[in-house]
Amino acid sequence: MNTAHTSGNLRGDAALKVYGRRAVIEALESDSVTVDHVVICPTETHSDFRSLVKELCDHQHAMFTKVERKELTQISGDTRNDQGVCAHVRLKHINDLDTFIDSLKGPGARLPAPVLALDNVTNPQNVGMIVRTAVAAGMRAILWPTHGSPWISGLVVKASAATVFQCPIVTSPTLAEGIDELRAAGFTTYALAAGDGATNLYQTEPDHRAIFIVGSEAEGISPEILDRADHRIEIPMAEGVESLNVAVAASLVCYHAGNAVRV
Repeated sequence: MNTAHTSGNLRGDAALKVYGRRAVIEALESDSVTVDHVVICPTETHSDFRSLVKELCDHQHAMFTKVERKELTQISGDTRNDQGVCAHVRLKHINDLDTFIDSLKGPGARLPAPVLALDNVTNPQNVGMIVRTAVAAGMRAILWPTHGSPWISGLVVKASAATVFQCPIVTSPTLAEGIDELRAAGFTTYALAAGDGATNLYQTEPDHRAIFIVGSEAEGISPEILDRADHRIEIPMAEGVESLNVAVAASLVCYHAGNAVRV
């Protein structure tokens, strides 16, 4: 079984610790990741796998070190799931708000900028699935606060099928601060919140710069964030169905947003 995990990663930091055979190979093969160092335990990995990792490390100019199990455990922190290999990597697509807003100036101003923001979504598996969809749908970025939201973890990597490596991520101290700064930069906010005044998602034509906010099915969007919504949108559902899984709801929003801004 191939498992992808990260451990001991600091919120908002582009430097991550990645372990698990599939995760390390995908990091080494990704143009969106710089791999600094790979450590591997010879007694727990096949020679063909070690040869492949060594070859990819040479191509990436990454250090490749063989270690004993005790040392690998100290590095990975997860003997059960590291599968005998751990890598120190740096993601290339994590930026702060100022850098992202600057990228929208000049030629970047002509490009559509749909951004996804998650509020009260704390399940790493849901976050990972949402990341995968956001990348596939062509969202410009995910607004990812460093407080109040889980940072990139093993379950996020696994559930995203490693697309988190290539996902454009914009960090902010809190979600509210991030939304405020993007609104000041000309973004319109659309909150997925059913009820009075909400417009059918599929009848919504988003602005060129748009933030789509999705909350958990249990708690929804917090009042603090909902107050920052310029528009409320809802997904039409048959009678008797109150809500969708947040990953499913976010998928519908991402694909509508991505297609709408490309029309």
